[in-house]
Amino acid sequence: MSEAQAAPVTKTLFTAEFLQDPYPAYRRFLEEGRVHYVDYGGGMWAVFKHAECSAIIRDPRLSARRTGSLLYALPADKRDEFAELARMLGLWMLFFDAPEHTRLRKLMNKGFSPAVAEALRPQVEAIVERMLEPLRHESETDILQEIAYPLPVRVIAEMLGVPETLHEHFIQWSDALAIMMGNPRRTLEQTRLAQEAVLALTAFFRAAVAERRRQKGSDLISLLLDIEEDGDVLTEEELYAQCVMLLFGGHETTRNLIGNGIYTLLRHPAEMAELRDSPEIIRTAVEELLRYESPVQYTGRTAKEDVEVCGVALHQGQQILFMLGAANRDPQQFKEPDQLNLKRLNNPHLAFGAGAHFCIGNQLARLEGQIAILKIVQQFPRMRLASPRLEWAANFGFRGLKTVPVVL
Repeated sequence: MSEAQAAPVTKTLFTAEFLQDPYPAYRRFLEEGRVHYVDYGGGMWAVFKHAECSAIIRDPRLSARRTGSLLYALPADKRDEFAELARMLGLWMLFFDAPEHTRLRKLMNKGFSPAVAEALRPQVEAIVERMLEPLRHESETDILQEIAYPLPVRVIAEMLGVPETLHEHFIQWSDALAIMMGNPRRTLEQTRLAQEAVLALTAFFRAAVAERRRQKGSDLISLLLDIEEDGDVLTEEELYAQCVMLLFGGHETTRNLIGNGIYTLLRHPAEMAELRDSPEIIRTAVEELLRYESPVQYTGRTAKEDVEVCGVALHQGQQILFMLGAANRDPQQFKEPDQLNLKRLNNPHLAFGAGAHFCIGNQLARLEGQIAILKIVQQFPRMRLASPRLEWAANFGFRGLKTVPVVL
């Protein structure tokens, strides 16, 4: 019987040990083969190597439409309760396929071009400076709580025209979504909180859109309204959905880029000193931090038809995972992959995905990471970790720490 026909043996991957340090498991799986059947939900094929992840994720026979599968881990008699959550997430551009995705992405790119991100540099620098000011009078702080958590929400909220009084709510709603989406064994309570978050965010943006219709501004909601009026791609509901997606994506991954990045530098004091002394390497440094401790550890696709991938058969409707965190440590792609090299030049990491669904906010995330990490490192040259061992959040998909306590 061929590999494609044999009943796959489920391999254990998503353990408590993996949550704290996935890299020994990644090394083992990378050595053993290109694709493995792992314990995600009821079991799922997962691709680990960089070349295969980069190529197969672009296969047009695979679909980004996979929100229904978020409910698979729940008891069958409870799934109807969350049909609205799956439907609303299904309106995110992230889960669209061509041609709808192509046209919407092309239009939305206007709001996320390198030029638009670079124009935000003075604004982001001013925000970071305001956040760092009170820390100059402290001896200890939590970098995650004081900088990494609030910064991305503040930036994307300003872009969307969200009042500051709602920033804390937006962080809580984003967290609820991340916990549900990043865990293969999500609970009913986690899913309920995620549904409540989506409903609350949608209600906010419904009111905000109505307000912008009366008087447009220069924010992203106004841009999305222009897109909606340009054709029949965006329905009213899809318009709200893109706002929710942008807020969630803008917060969740960028806060982990900053938190993971500072933590990684603190564990590599020579490299942190190198960055402080040579600030011109900040761009390659952030790319290396994205590769080394990727905020997004995996993504998925669904087979549109029966298809063979890496010698195994995927049936129509079956899902496949792409282990981006493993691909970013693949020795066949990266020289000394477990070594932090802030000057690494050949660095085609997959932290933002690949292909048509490459993260639309990547330029903004990079900008925020570059500014926040460099300013923190420069302004607190004696900074060190307050605890030798930190705890990672209980989230397999979105890798980030619970706290980053430091002595300043």
